[in-house]
Amino acid sequence: MLVIHVVSLVTIKEKSTEEILEDVDIKYILRCILRLSPTEVEIYYLLQNKAKEPLTVAEIAKEMSKSRSTIERSLVKLVQLGLIARRPVLAKNGGYTYVYYTKPIDYVKQKLLQLVNAYYEKSRQLIENLTSAALMESLNSMAAEENVE
Repeated sequence: MLVIHVVSLVTIKEKSTEEILEDVDIKYILRCILRLSPTEVEIYYLLQNKAKEPLTVAEIAKEMSKSRSTIERSLVKLVQLGLIARRPVLAKNGGYTYVYYTKPIDYVKQKLLQLVNAYYEKSRQLIENLTSAALMESLNSMAAEENVE
């Protein structure tokens, strides 16, 4: 059976640069440039804006209603990216545990600006070197990856 989809030209329009950019905010930048998950953005937000002092994995997990393992994976990534830091503290039952806190905002801003500039430069080079064949190759590899998943 042949199915014909009728699309109204009134509903299709090219988005302006302003329309594309209106969704860009700091969370978008964190997710796009740093490839942070929603959980990782939420942890950063918690440590930056809500926590009065550094928090342990258990405290973060409780606050966010997530498992310790999920929080630990996210914290490792945030530490590796340089957005947060950790330090050991003595635990109540002996031994030690780590507490996590955000790096100073000026440090984070400089890191983000460096990444945005590098992202821009890399994107600019890719676009300047873009050919129809390169675009088709990229689209084909994306389609192949989606079929594998």
